[in-house]
This record gives sequence, structure tokens and C-alpha cells, in this order.
Amino acid sequence: MAIISKSDADLTDTDLICIFQSYLPAGEYCESIYFLPIALERICNDDGDGAVTICDNLLRWIGQQKEKLEADGIYDELLSFFDHTFAELTSTFILAGNYPENCNRAISIIEALNAISPAMALGDQLLQRHLGKLETYEQVAWQVFFLEHHLYVYHESAYLQGLVDNKTWQQKAYDNIIAVALNDEGLLSFWNKHLNSCGIW
Repeated sequence: MAIISKSDADLTDTDLICIFQSYLPAGEYCESIYFLPIALERICNDDGDGAVTICDNLLRWIGQQKEKLEADGIYDELLSFFDHTFAELTSTFILAGNYPENCNRAISIIEALNAISPAMALGDQLLQRHLGKLETYEQVAWQVFFLEHHLYVYHESAYLQGLVDNKTWQQKAYDNIIAVALNDEGLLSFWNKHLNSCGIW
């Protein structure tokens, strides 16, 4: 196809989205696999709509191609890539307007991983592994952000659902966030809204 024959430098986000469209990819497995490094690099470096859609499509493609990827010895490596990427994306919690930086890709990774492995809930595993200890403001802030998204947008996380009525977690989240936000009027305004939205404040 025309997309597959393009040079690497000419590939657009739309091209990569088509190549890794999970149910109707623009190439056979043996053709699409060549473009994996390009797609992964795009996901690492951009939080825009194109990169987010690439991330979502690629993860769902990985789920569809699991047996072939395992046979080639790269399935676990790809999961490790997304594990590391999620850890990097959520290592800081810095507001950019009304949303934290990197939130689009972080959400996409959680949702797509849960979708491709409902029984294993790989996305929930990432949440618990990287944010579940509640040792830092960043871990707590991301958990509250993801909980709000779970409540009002995406409802397929058993891990986040378990936080809804967890009063111990809610108190710890409140105490941790307020300790940081009290010194920043903008941050306090942000958290006043979002803690209320989650039923925490």
C-alpha cells in the first residue's frame, strides 16, 4: 500500500495510526512490524492528539498480534516499554492549564492496556505498581486525577473503583494534596474543584 511504501521521514501521525489500526491495519504483520520503532519514538516525544491516538491504536494492535509478537520475542519488551513510559509520564505532576502535563498519553496507556487484557487488567497493574504506595504528592495527585477520569469518563478500572469508598485512602490523599496546595493559590483552586468532584472534599 502507499503508506507502507513511504520513506520513514515522510510518515505522518495519520500514517502511523493507519498502520497500527488494530482491526484494519494498513499492512500485514510482517510489514507493520518495521514501523514499531518509529511509532514508539513518536509516543515518547509528543502528548498531542496524533501521538495519543498512535499510542491507543498501537497498544490495541499489540493485543491483536500478541501470539506473533511473543513468537518474535518482543511482546514482553513492548509491555516493558509502556511500563517505563507510564512511570516517566507520571513521575511529575505539573499543571498545564486545567490538566496535568502528559495526562493524555498516561490515560491512553491505562485504558488500552486494560482493554487488551481484561482478565489481567494490565493498566490497573501499572496504576498500583507506580502510584499505589502513596508516598509522594505526585503519586497521590495522579491517583486522584485518574479517579475523576474513571468516575466521569472511563469506567473500566476495578483498581480505581476500589478507591471510591476507601475512606482511609481519601483522607491520606486529602492530607497530602492540601499540604502542598496551601502554599499555591492556583493549585488550591484546582484541587478544590477536583477533590470535590471525587467526593474527597
